[in-house]
Amino acid sequence: MQGEPFSLLAEVYDAIMSDVEYDAWADFILDLALEAGTGVQTVLDLGCGTGNSSEPFVERGLTVTGLDLSAEMLAVARHKLPTATFVREDFTTFALDQRFDLVVSVFDSLNNLLDPDDFRRAAERARHHLNPGGCFIFDVNTTVGLRNLWEDDRAEGWVDDVYYLWEHSFDERTGLAQVVAYCEKGARGFTEVHLERPYDAREVRALLAAAGLRDVQVLTYPYGRPATDETERIWVVARR
Repeated sequence: MQGEPFSLLAEVYDAIMSDVEYDAWADFILDLALEAGTGVQTVLDLGCGTGNSSEPFVERGLTVTGLDLSAEMLAVARHKLPTATFVREDFTTFALDQRFDLVVSVFDSLNNLLDPDDFRRAAERARHHLNPGGCFIFDVNTTVGLRNLWEDDRAEGWVDDVYYLWEHSFDERTGLAQVVAYCEKGARGFTEVHLERPYDAREVRALLAAAGLRDVQVLTYPYGRPATDETERIWVVARR
């Protein structure tokens, strides 16, 4: 069975991603916001998926809204985090009746935008939804990162009763990475095909400037040092 990206995957996503350090990422993000002079009480999480990236902010007593396009992923998030607000919207067109101190997007969610104009539109939407002085903080995979995503271009294993085999390739002609994600639980197996576009520091800076954001920093995790041309995943801070 083949599903649309982030549809059938919702059922097993949390099991496969159980070792992802969402909690540490949240601390890193909040430290970056503090360094930028932003006090955070309200958070908008773009690409919240099943709520894993939203949960650490909820646990820290913040008011959190999660946004995602996958109805299946959001159903899991709503069950998991009933005190948070979740909305189904597109990154490039969303219009909420609220502004936030902090807009975040983690785990390369923005790499799913395959057109740089869509990236710019998403950044414009983020800026529009920030309070004055608020921060937009996100990570993206670079070209280096998506060329060399995994050793032997595959990730495979078992988590409880879930088997997964994800195979990666990078097309130098199109500049896109593809992951063919096969998952199996019990007698049921399915495949999703995911595409990502890399975003390198220079392009990110230009797109954020075009979106009206300022004070852009391009950093590495976990120490917040300046990124280099060899950084596989960059973390970006921008302000309204």
